[in-house]
Amino acid sequence: MGMRILITGGLGFIGQNLLRFLSNKKEIAKIIVVDNYSKVKNPNLKDLKDIKYFSKQYYKNNNSRINIIKANIKDYNFAKLICNEIDSVIHLAAESGVDISVNKPKHAFDVNVLGTFNYIEASRINNVKDFIFASSGSVFGIANPPMREDFEKNPISPYGSSKLAIESFCNSYSSVYDINTTILRFSNAYGNHSSHKNSVISKYIKNILSKKPLVVFGDGKQTRDYIHVNDIVLAIFKSIKSKNKSESYHIGTGVETNINQIIEIMSSIFKEHGYDIPSTIYENDRVGDMKNNSLYIANTYKKLKWKSSVKLNEGIADTISWYLSNQ
Repeated sequence: MGMRILITGGLGFIGQNLLRFLSNKKEIAKIIVVDNYSKVKNPNLKDLKDIKYFSKQYYKNNNSRINIIKANIKDYNFAKLICNEIDSVIHLAAESGVDISVNKPKHAFDVNVLGTFNYIEASRINNVKDFIFASSGSVFGIANPPMREDFEKNPISPYGSSKLAIESFCNSYSSVYDINTTILRFSNAYGNHSSHKNSVISKYIKNILSKKPLVVFGDGKQTRDYIHVNDIVLAIFKSIKSKNKSESYHIGTGVETNINQIIEIMSSIFKEHGYDIPSTIYENDRVGDMKNNSLYIANTYKKLKWKSSVKLNEGIADTISWYLSNQ
């Protein structure tokens, strides 16, 4: 019998790309997506076969290979129900904006901590084999990049604190209950199907297309480690298949790129498409933002046999082409 996978937040940016990737894998027998539709109102998944949509109230297990259920991860009783007969839970659902966590810390806690805990506990109760948690380099706070796995973790935003709290639960559940919990710390993701307002690359693409200024918080010299979503979904798939137990992996490129460089790359590509580039506006730094961030990835390559393959220039060009084709 093939694997039965549950993806929370499966209609979000990474979730949609992961869903398409897993749907092409013969070893995956069933995929259940739980999503509250906050990131997408009408999911465009017409390219996928054998898919059915449900609301929480009307869900029943059926023979469709892909089931998409509208539900809230804060509903613990539903979490217990839906995790039954599941092999692996891939938990992507989150309130992922640093600025949102600063302005609405209780909301970030309710979603990112309580909501995630519901699915860790539901996984334990239902004897789920693997719980894979999408974390972030934000757990490190201010540190000299690249951040190694053993660096002190001192987040500077409620978002980073929420991720660190669940990492702690993952580690304790692994030790006490013998459930295999895997922590994947993603760097800054970009690529096709991205609509997240906090994604710099997708935000700037939309601004250029709509002839709006490019807003930079700070001097534009702050750096991030940008990784294409195709590399991320491959890392998730490898973690599902891995025989390593209860590991933490850094999923990034290990390369720092500043915001000004991102604007230069995008401007060059858009000019080739005949677009004018709007002005750049520099504003004050945002509270909770890290100055520099990249992840040390050598251990991930050694243990997971994974490393990124999409070069930044190529990935941005591909993402721009996708946006131009889907305006």
